[in-house]
Order: sequence, then structure tokens, then C-alpha cells
Amino acid sequence: MKLSHLPDSLPLEGAVCIELVEGVPIFRASILVQTRIEELLAKQKEVPLTNEEEQELTEYEELDDYLSLINRLIRGY
Repeated sequence: MKLSHLPDSLPLEGAVCIELVEGVPIFRASILVQTRIEELLAKQKEVPLTNEEEQELTEYEELDDYLSLINRLIRGY
């Protein structure tokens, strides 16, 4: 699995946090990134997103899938 690029709004620093869960490092989107995703999802419920916002949300979903894959590989699933 390869990402073609990162969302333009993704900060280069502080975008991903690492937590220890049962002694295993788990990669998660930072609070800043999670907040942006929540904003986009909330807006999507109210009005249609712009093409740029749709693309941004798609890119965040791809990043989330990638982090999930990494976490599964780390945990040996």
C-alpha cells in the first residue's frame, strides 16, 4: 500500500502521535488532525463539501487506512 501524497492541510510536524498500548507503540492521528476530520464530517452532514474538501477528507481516510495497516503489522495481525 502506497500513499500518493499527503493532504495539503496536514501539518508536517505533530500530525501523528504514538501511544503505548500493552507495551506496543500504536500510531494515531494527532488531536489537531482528528479535529479537522471531525470538522469536515460535521460540515458534510450540513452541506455538500467543496471538491477540495472532499479530496482532503479522502486523503485523510487513506492516511487513516495506512496507519491502521502499520498498527496491524506492528501487532502481528
